[in-house]
Amino acid sequence: MKPLFTWMVAALVLAAGDARAEEPGRALFAAKRLACAYSQGMNAVFTPQGRVNLKPPLDPNTPGLTIVIADREKNRALLEEDQQETPGVLMTTPVGLTVMARYPDGGVTMVTVYPVHSGASDNYLMVSSRHGAGSEPQISQRYGFCRPGQETPPPPEPPAPPAKKGGH
Repeated sequence: MKPLFTWMVAALVLAAGDARAEEPGRALFAAKRLACAYSQGMNAVFTPQGRVNLKPPLDPNTPGLTIVIADREKNRALLEEDQQETPGVLMTTPVGLTVMARYPDGGVTMVTVYPVHSGASDNYLMVSSRHGAGSEPQISQRYGFCRPGQETPPPPEPPAPPAKKGGH
């Protein structure tokens, strides 16, 4: 009887461990917005002679991005960077949540957010790769963290006009 009891306890412990491991994924895949910040990265450009020049490492103060899940059923998302909103394709797999967006100039960005917390925090690990188009193609690989963001509140309703006083 003792081996059966030990097996049942072990199964319960494993199931609890699996549930804890799935929790970050549940929250990530349920989020409607993800606010992301970069912590490290590298930029590179091709020279006209075909060489690659590495630019200085990414400034940690580089503005991040926001991922907006626009429509899960149609796999649509938006990448918000500064004032620019770029529509993208949403892909979710057990490996993570990925958004691929194409810019009007032909450049492409792919951002993957992994269902793994960074250390003891509730930030998710993230990597962003950008392949810029133009006369000198630019490539960047940036790493950082994302966390579920707040929904954008609707704009406030305008105040009602003051009531007119009746009188003769």
